[in-house]
Amino acid sequence: MVGAGSTGRVVVVAGATVVVVSVGMVVVEVTSGGDSKLVPAPLHADNKNINTQLGAAIRAKEIDKGTHFVNRFPSDESNPKEELICVPPEEGGGKKKPLKLLSWNVNGLRSTIANRPSFLADLENATNGFDVLALQETKLQESHAMKLKADAEEWTKNAQFEEVVFSCSKARKGYSGVALILANPRVKVLKTIEGFHEKCLDVVGFEKTEENVAAFELFNREGRLVTWALETAVVINAYVPNSGEGLKRLRERIEVWEPAMKAHVECVKKEMKNKPIVWLGDFNVAHEKNDLWGNWTQNESSAGFTQQERRAFSKQLEDLRLTDSFRYKHPTAKDTFTYWSYRAKSRERNRGWRIDYALVSE
Repeated sequence: MVGAGSTGRVVVVAGATVVVVSVGMVVVEVTSGGDSKLVPAPLHADNKNINTQLGAAIRAKEIDKGTHFVNRFPSDESNPKEELICVPPEEGGGKKKPLKLLSWNVNGLRSTIANRPSFLADLENATNGFDVLALQETKLQESHAMKLKADAEEWTKNAQFEEVVFSCSKARKGYSGVALILANPRVKVLKTIEGFHEKCLDVVGFEKTEENVAAFELFNREGRLVTWALETAVVINAYVPNSGEGLKRLRERIEVWEPAMKAHVECVKKEMKNKPIVWLGDFNVAHEKNDLWGNWTQNESSAGFTQQERRAFSKQLEDLRLTDSFRYKHPTAKDTFTYWSYRAKSRERNRGWRIDYALVSE
C-alpha cells in the first residue's frame, strides 16, 4: 500500500495486477491473456506433472503465469519431446480483458453511504471502472441489508451495478459483516457461498472438541466470509477476527479460524476444479516488520503482530500456495500501510499497519 494521496501500479505473480487507488484500498486485476510465445518443456506422457513443471517455470520467471497454456504434441518425429505452447486465451490472437477487483474495509457501510452517497460512482471514476468490489466490516443487520438491496437504485446512482450479496453478523448487532458487489454485466457469478464451505467442518484440521466446534460456528455466524465463483476465478472476501484486547480471541483465531479458512479454500478449489483464487480482505495481521511502523518488540504482545498470528499467515501462504501480491512486487517497501490508530495522531505521523491484503494463487 502506498502513502496517503498516492497511486501506483504493479504487476505480480498469477497474472494479477495490483492498483493502489487510495489509502486503505487495494485493486487486483487478474489477467488471463498474454502474447503468444513458445516455451519448450518436456512433459510426462500422462501429463500429470504439467502443473508442477509450470509452477517451477513460473517461480523461475521463465514464463508469465498470466498466459494460457496448452500441451501440443510435436509433428516432427525426430524430436519426440512434447512442447508447452503459450497462447492467447481467445482464438485469433484476441486478448481477454482483465478482471479488476477492489477490496475496502468501510468500517460501516450505512455511514459510508450517508456521508458520501456517490461513493460507488466515485470509486468507479477513481479506478477507471472495476468488476467486483469486496467490502469488510459493513456492520449491517439483515434488515439493513434487505433495505439496501431494495434501495439499490439510490446508492448505486450513476454507477455500474449488477448485484450485491451481504453476509451479516447474526451473533451481534452492528458488528463485522462483508459484502461483494458486482459492477460488470459481462462477469457471471456461478455460485455464492456465504460463510464456510458446507464440507469445511468435515475436513478441517482442528480437533473437534465442543469448544472448537462452538468457536467455528460462532465465526460462521459473525458474517466474516463470502465467496463468489466466477467463470474465470474464485473471489474470497474475508474479515479475519481480531485477536482482541488482552488477546482474548487469539486461541480461537489460531486454532480454529486459520485451519477453517485453509479447509474452506481447499474445498472451494476442489469444487471449482482449481480455478485461480483471489483472497481479499482485512486480515488483521501485520505479517512482516516492514508492515508495521515500529515498536516491534512491544507490539509482539499486541493483537495483529503476535508471533502466532504472523506464523499462521506464513503457513497459509505456504500451505495454500498463495502470494501476497503487494509484497511480491515490493519485498522491502516500508511506510506503506492500510490502517492507523485514532490515537497519538498516528495518521499524521504515518504510524500505521498494513493489514489488508490481496492474496493470489500461484
